[in-house]
Amino acid sequence: MGLRVIDAWADLRLLSVHSDNITKRRFSAEQCNRSLMNTKNRKFAHPRVLVIGGGFMGLWPAALLAQRGCAVTVLEADKSCTGASWAAAGMLSPASEAGEGQSAASVPDTFGAHSLALWQDWAARFGNAGQGVCWRPFGGLLCAFDDAGLERLERTKRAALALDLNPINLTPDEALGLEPSLSHNILAGLQIANEASVDPRLVLKALEAFLQSAGGAVHYQCRALRIEPHNDALRIICAEGQVFEADRIILAAGFQAGQIDGVGELDKYLHPVKGQMLALETPDDPVRSVIRDERAYIVPRGNGQTIIGATSEPGQDDDKVHAADIVRLHQGAAAVIPALADARRLVSWAGVRPQSIDGLPIIGPLALCGVFANCGHYRNGIVQAPASAAMLCAMILGDDPGLFADAFRPSRFSLC
Repeated sequence: MGLRVIDAWADLRLLSVHSDNITKRRFSAEQCNRSLMNTKNRKFAHPRVLVIGGGFMGLWPAALLAQRGCAVTVLEADKSCTGASWAAAGMLSPASEAGEGQSAASVPDTFGAHSLALWQDWAARFGNAGQGVCWRPFGGLLCAFDDAGLERLERTKRAALALDLNPINLTPDEALGLEPSLSHNILAGLQIANEASVDPRLVLKALEAFLQSAGGAVHYQCRALRIEPHNDALRIICAEGQVFEADRIILAAGFQAGQIDGVGELDKYLHPVKGQMLALETPDDPVRSVIRDERAYIVPRGNGQTIIGATSEPGQDDDKVHAADIVRLHQGAAAVIPALADARRLVSWAGVRPQSIDGLPIIGPLALCGVFANCGHYRNGIVQAPASAAMLCAMILGDDPGLFADAFRPSRFSLC
């Protein structure tokens, strides 16, 4: 599976920073970090790093930096990680997500396809370390039951072709041959064999284990309130009274990343989008692929449970579950897979996705020297996590962050 660099460049040029003032701000933050790397080379070749947020966007770069010899500590506000990463279904579906929109594959979609290519190696690394993550490389299957569904399949096919993800049109009989439990009302299907899924809760455990094996640590119930310069370093003051000091700070607290004093106006550029989900008891495991239509997505775990999602509620930041919404999701899934109609509901929950105002991740240095953001990934955080972590680590350590870095920098919002 290749990354279509030529297609990506067209969008990247459109997203380049053209304003002289913004360019100056962008380079001031980057020059600050490069200056620290050059003038204090011994110290900043392996900086002390504090990460605010114990989800994928915090733990993944934390583990990578610890493996590179940095002293890394993750601060998680809750007793355990219960944010967007924990709540997610675990789909690794950049083409299927691209098909949700009305336009062609965009920069985030291309970035997602690039990151998907990293997942297979990471799944093997987790497994070799005894940390299984329910890696299921069985592809995605999109289903159409009406004209709108057929149009969605065509959009998704165009996106998948642009991303080199090898879509395959399926007749109703072919779709039923692939997934016999599908409703016989299906008009057409689209298989994207390269897509996959994981269990995010197992990935969180694996990342924390990787971090700890490299000498890093996670401190729970540490809610960061304020970041401030302190001598030649940075200091975090937490609500519980703890004070931590570091050379670099990563903001990875989801939609709340901008609510910490000292990070400028980041909060203006992040919005919460709530999503409700449920798990069904499916001892016969009626499906193998990740299955989607406009009513619901269906993510089999292969262990007698199937995940159904999800609502999309912009502006909502609570974790309350509403019975009527859960019933609608269950009914929507059963319309696609009739065998799910009588499946017992095991549990339901809600999470809050962090969305930036332009739909792109926010990755890179902020105005306060030494502070970096890794947030705003919205629905694509699970698939984009390994590539985001690699990009951020390159920025922090003074390496080349790669092709996508300019499109995702906070400087596009005048944040540095």
